[in-house]
Amino acid sequence: MKISSIHVHTANMAHSWLTESLIAHPLAQWSAYREKRTSWFGTMSAGVVEIETDAGLTGLGFIGGGKANAARTIIDDQFSQLLVGQDPADIERLWEQMYRASVMYGRRGVAIEAISGIDLALWDLLGKACGQPVYKLIGGQTKDRLPAYVTGNLTERHLAEGFRDVKIALPHGPADGEQGLRRNEEIMRRTREFVGPEGDIMLDCYMALTVPYTIELVRRLGPYRICWIEEPLLPDDIDGLLRIKDAVDVTISGGEHEYTRFGFRELIERRALDVLQPDIYRAGGLTELRKIAAMASAYHLPVIPHGVGAPTYHFVMATPNSPKAEFVDVFAQGGELMLEGEPVPANGFIELSSESGFGYRLNRRALAGDTKIAPIW
Repeated sequence: MKISSIHVHTANMAHSWLTESLIAHPLAQWSAYREKRTSWFGTMSAGVVEIETDAGLTGLGFIGGGKANAARTIIDDQFSQLLVGQDPADIERLWEQMYRASVMYGRRGVAIEAISGIDLALWDLLGKACGQPVYKLIGGQTKDRLPAYVTGNLTERHLAEGFRDVKIALPHGPADGEQGLRRNEEIMRRTREFVGPEGDIMLDCYMALTVPYTIELVRRLGPYRICWIEEPLLPDDIDGLLRIKDAVDVTISGGEHEYTRFGFRELIERRALDVLQPDIYRAGGLTELRKIAAMASAYHLPVIPHGVGAPTYHFVMATPNSPKAEFVDVFAQGGELMLEGEPVPANGFIELSSESGFGYRLNRRALAGDTKIAPIW
């Protein structure tokens, strides 16, 4: 079996609470960009890589990062010539060749996101060729069922849907001063009241904070027993993460904006994070997340990937040091995914399909341009 063609399908993503709500972010210190992410991120585009073979089998993989139009150019201009005519089962070799071929402009960001989409399409294809769901090919079932927590500032709705554990997107950062700190604390107080004493509360800071602000925030939130503070600083500020850990007793998670095993190596070796959160659509696909998880296991670190979707859930199911999955409520304001058949949690747990590959299909309505595309990046 040989790869016969590669197509990248893209569509612009709709706005949602993630892009239009007041949520702390790295540009919030400038008032012109404070209110919403679309003021600085621009148009978000979703993308799916479709790999076809001469045997009639097709594999599909989502591209992360919200800039699929840029990733499509890289795939069309360079990666496709490395792949067409090759055996799709040679996933490790193909990944290494794409990485080395793009290293002069890649290593992180959109080039690795393009590789991620291709890698996932190859795994989907391999699962179909073997007649097995992907998680059966990478270790099988390591847990009886797959627990999920939910991300989204709609706690009452999520509890009614059966979730027990919630992650809140922090609204205010350093630019909002003392008043913003008090508002953050009030949100956490109300969330704890809703969730009760048993549920976990996580706090997503999206690279928006400083070291002193994070330390003060952690101190104020002590009574509400926050499970982890996620991504408080810009991803390259490893020394800052260590300063926070030295100053206060806090569990820090992160890695959503880190790439490949090379990027995660320093985070792991320096113990800068307590929970690793690589994104399977950004960090290098399933091939790379397996290596990140293997490194993490030697340091007894849990890996709880950022993001939603079947590839993420197959990884969690097959990975012993991945205890649970995230579900981002991308449907809060309506919209569809570019891939149909994605698992959706019920009562806080995810059931994986027994279909071969990742069990999803291309959403033809989305490609026709008459469907609101849910914002996943």
